[in-house]
Amino acid sequence: MSIHVHKTGLNKTLGQQSDAIITADLIGNWIPGTGVNTHYWDNQVGSGKNLRRFNTVGNGSSPNHWIFDGTNDYFGAAESGYGGDPFGVNTYNPFTLAQWFKNDSGVVHVAFSLVYSSSNIAKLIISQSGGTANKAKLTVGSETPVEFDYTFADDTWYYISLVYERLTDVWSFFVNGSFVGSSTFSTDNIDSPVLQIGRDADTSTYSGGTIKLGHVHVYGEDLKNSQLRQNFLASHVINNTRLYGATYTA
Repeated sequence: MSIHVHKTGLNKTLGQQSDAIITADLIGNWIPGTGVNTHYWDNQVGSGKNLRRFNTVGNGSSPNHWIFDGTNDYFGAAESGYGGDPFGVNTYNPFTLAQWFKNDSGVVHVAFSLVYSSSNIAKLIISQSGGTANKAKLTVGSETPVEFDYTFADDTWYYISLVYERLTDVWSFFVNGSFVGSSTFSTDNIDSPVLQIGRDADTSTYSGGTIKLGHVHVYGEDLKNSQLRQNFLASHVINNTRLYGATYTA
């Protein structure tokens, strides 16, 4: 395993406000407040598979978001009667996982996990137990995990992205469209492990009750930082208290 880390800000990508997210190779687009069903969250990509709402995942407004109960709430594999078929990520190909979330200092958030046969093949967790508070830790298979050099502030919304480049096995982490760090992991490729948000399948750890989840995007391609920056700008207004602005505290 090799690790490459850049101090945040040294490799910042600038950009202007964009009206829309990147749509090329978009395979998963979940918007809070849109496609909210009793048992699942509807994928806004045509014919895209959905995410099942497990247990009592609640929703709030201003802006629209999801709230976990901190006990057993998460989004995961849909099934007949609960949103259709599971949403999987093809790890034989490059991909990008991205989401808006609101950090609460030191509270665990299982941002992403890719699950096959009841075990994680990869997971990204904020404030992981045994790790450093307010930092993101990536675990891929049995490789030694890497903790990225970025500290999340309390009570603040962030657009985080995990990008996998298939040919080199490089996994890169971005915050608000800016590169934070990367690591090279050898990966056992599995066709379509199931995407989960809010649950670590290996330890039955769940996102905390004060964590909030916003838009979620999945791409069947390794997006560049300029594209991630466009997604960030498309739904972020820095001084707006009703969108995913830094001053929003509800």
